[in-house]
Amino acid sequence: MPAYRAVFGHVDDVLPGTQFASRMAVKVARLHKEEQAGISWGLDGDRERAADAIVLSDGYDDDLDNWDEIIYTGAGGQHRNTKRQIADQSWEHPGNAGLRRSRIKGYPVRVIRGYQGEADFSPTSGYRYDGLYEVVEEWMEAGNAGHQICRFRLRRLLGDRQELTPVEEQVKELLDGQAPRITTTVERIVRDSAVARRVKSWYDHTCQICQLALTVDSNGASYAEGAHIQALGRHGNGPDVDGNVLCLCPNCHVRLDRGALYLTDDLEVIDRYTKNSNSRVYLTTVEHHHIQVRFLQAHRRSWNIESSII
Repeated sequence: MPAYRAVFGHVDDVLPGTQFASRMAVKVARLHKEEQAGISWGLDGDRERAADAIVLSDGYDDDLDNWDEIIYTGAGGQHRNTKRQIADQSWEHPGNAGLRRSRIKGYPVRVIRGYQGEADFSPTSGYRYDGLYEVVEEWMEAGNAGHQICRFRLRRLLGDRQELTPVEEQVKELLDGQAPRITTTVERIVRDSAVARRVKSWYDHTCQICQLALTVDSNGASYAEGAHIQALGRHGNGPDVDGNVLCLCPNCHVRLDRGALYLTDDLEVIDRYTKNSNSRVYLTTVEHHHIQVRFLQAHRRSWNIESSII
């Protein structure tokens, strides 16, 4: 079998904040090459061992997760069944050597958090891709069990789609179990997470499709809803990230949810049932709102909209 070549940075169009049901699903998405080990490592361009991803989920007692900064324990020395540290770790372990190489070369490392990690920042089930971090320091010290362990300090990177990663407030809201939900008279769910509030603020609570801003009080405040293109949870398995959320008025939100409206890959708004206009309508967007094509395609598939009619 050919040696695994490490892949540094984001993978394909998988956005920070995307959730997965299992480690196998994370592996299939090519975010981490291992199904069990915490460190994903392979060969870099110089054919040296380098790490491209780690998983945080009940790995070592010595791990510390403060979201922006992670103190990560290297690999090796654990009892296979009890996971207790029974021996010293070594820099010769390929995972530890890989993280050290990534620090030296400045390679970004993908961080995946699992449901058994730090409660404030981890999903209640499954796994979540939380974006790119850099390894800034490594050292050896005695761990809680008294054995020498390899330690790595990682810090979250800025930019390069990192703004799509949930901030601490959003992480807590998403992963306490359920974000605030209100059932409406049209039998749908309005989810007002931190992601939706952020997207709505970008458009000053004005609908991206019809440009309607609903004034709701004497101070001129407007009302809009955060609409997920690919539905959340069991209805569509879509993620609660900026690239999957639109700012819409209630009418357009209902019509999108029911498949009466859909979007082409170039963001043209198609009305399936109203044929009273020959003019084309395109979704209004701001520069920093990166709507992902895969969510548009998932929405169309859910309503059996064939590509031939787009």
